[in-house]
Amino acid sequence: MKNYFLALILLVTSFGYGQEPKIDAVAVNILDHMNDVIGELESCSYDLSSSQDIMDPDLGLIKTFNESKVIMVGPDKTVVKINGDKGNRGFWYNGTDVTYYSYTENNFAKIDAPDNIISTIDTLYMKYNIEVPAADFFYPSFTDDILDSFDTVQYLGEKTVDNEPCFHLKTTNKEMEVQYWISNDAYNLPKKFVIIYKNDGNKQYEGTFNNWVLNTVIPDSVFEFNPPSKASEINILAK
Repeated sequence: MKNYFLALILLVTSFGYGQEPKIDAVAVNILDHMNDVIGELESCSYDLSSSQDIMDPDLGLIKTFNESKVIMVGPDKTVVKINGDKGNRGFWYNGTDVTYYSYTENNFAKIDAPDNIISTIDTLYMKYNIEVPAADFFYPSFTDDILDSFDTVQYLGEKTVDNEPCFHLKTTNKEMEVQYWISNDAYNLPKKFVIIYKNDGNKQYEGTFNNWVLNTVIPDSVFEFNPPSKASEINILAK
């Protein structure tokens, strides 16, 4: 949105803290600005530390942890490397196909892919249950999707995350609550988010972003997969 910071000041003055509208225009402005900045990036990379609650048949509810490195060049190149409790894995998307590789098992599979990042993210998840960490933030329709999916969108004020000032937002519906911490600077990039699944024992998924690098030149060779020694090629069946 244009004149973002002026609009934000006016809206805060108008609403104050005594009222709690279901759709808070301050929160929407923050999300819009973040969405616009991300949509205009030519390239980016970030680290994501995440945790997820899962139900173990023997141990009950436990947390699993992942450390992810994501590199993107628009509109059609991505590398993701994930180290975590479920093993070490990664995938390389070069605009034509995706190569999925398991460092733990030393095997890989090639998958035909669409010609852009967003469609490829959809294909990986819908057909193969492979997720790009925090991919939702990169959808052009991110703000509209939130407004369509949640009953309340609230601005909760300014908070500090890892010594970084952030805008704190919360969205809720019957099934889940999502809280966002968006950096309070010129870029308004996401810093942290927590998803609480109300209908699934209040399980949580939490992610924290670090080391954002924007609009650097990244060689095309970064997105090409070179099989390690003795790696086996396998087939991945669609789910």
